[in-house]
Amino acid sequence: MNKISKSKLSQLYSSDEIAEIWNANQHLAVIEHPQKGLISPNQYRIMAKEKPCPFCGKKMKHGEEFKTSSQSEAIKRGYEYNNSQGEKVINQINQIFFHPNYVTIDHIINKSRCPEKMFDFDNLQLVCWHCNQAKSDDNAYELRHTYEYLSSLVDQTAIRYPLLEKTNDLAKFNKLFNKP
Repeated sequence: MNKISKSKLSQLYSSDEIAEIWNANQHLAVIEHPQKGLISPNQYRIMAKEKPCPFCGKKMKHGEEFKTSSQSEAIKRGYEYNNSQGEKVINQINQIFFHPNYVTIDHIINKSRCPEKMFDFDNLQLVCWHCNQAKSDDNAYELRHTYEYLSSLVDQTAIRYPLLEKTNDLAKFNKLFNKP
């Protein structure tokens, strides 16, 4: 079993150590998936290929065809976008540029705050890179996103199905549906 002990993880302090452990375990079976058993973070990412991001709803991308080592090629492919501050960005690790909706693993509770949850399935969610960057370390992001979605749903429902304001309207409604 390749799983790292939670007690060892809980002793991590520096962000460099945490990043080193996370990066070193990308190909090792360290996540206990409820249906698949022990899987690696890379295997977990692959599972979300072409599935919708839970935040933006766009299909998440994965694979060699959605990354490039050329910045000009990344721009040509449309990987550049404006972040929440209005700055143009391209998702990048070292000299590799990625599609904005490339699959990432988000830690619901940031791994630097709670390193012992770094590989806990219940603390991980698959989201596109763009949404993961927008969420950053904001634990209320999901709540705000859900509130905005529900609020817009209420607005659309109110427009689509206006309230019956007058008794005459109710009488017409009942007549249409043969209610006495």
